[in-house]
Amino acid sequence: MFTLLLTGCADVEKSPSNTKLTIESYTMSDQESLLISKTGVEQIEFFKLNGTLKEEDDLQISVEVFENGKAKAELLKSWDDIETKYKDSLISFGISDSTDEDPSLKLINGIPSGLATTFYPSNMTTYSFSKLIDEKITLEKNKPIYLAGWLGTTKNELRSSGVVNGELPPGIEETELAFLYKVLWTDKENK
Repeated sequence: MFTLLLTGCADVEKSPSNTKLTIESYTMSDQESLLISKTGVEQIEFFKLNGTLKEEDDLQISVEVFENGKAKAELLKSWDDIETKYKDSLISFGISDSTDEDPSLKLINGIPSGLATTFYPSNMTTYSFSKLIDEKITLEKNKPIYLAGWLGTTKNELRSSGVVNGELPPGIEETELAFLYKVLWTDKENK
């Protein structure tokens, strides 16, 4: 009986055989919203990540850039994080305008292990920023999930992206510039 007990305890330490990763929108309290408003970040969305990665798995978080409806670049990409267990881990995507002399946007990517920022030139005059999920989503391996999006144009009209539960937002092909916050569960890349 003692041997069976030890064998059962040893299995607890192994990586999970059926990894399940979920992500959902995080609603800030009034106090949290007040604190964020003092940082200068104009638009930001937060999300909670839960689950445990197996040793051979990886979680990539990035901002995908679209210009004139076509994917152009992937910015602020993080992967191979030391963290493999996520328990209500917060991630975020935010955008702030820079000064009028320098027409660019500051992109902010909050990941479980820290923060990454970059600037991207922009002369867009109309834009929309929104969450792209409104319910808990279970990630599927090798299927990107888009959590939030900023869409911009120099024209007088722009279709609002709205909630699409992790899919590419409709109208992306009509935008001149778009930033989509993406999470991808994948295999670790061999070095």
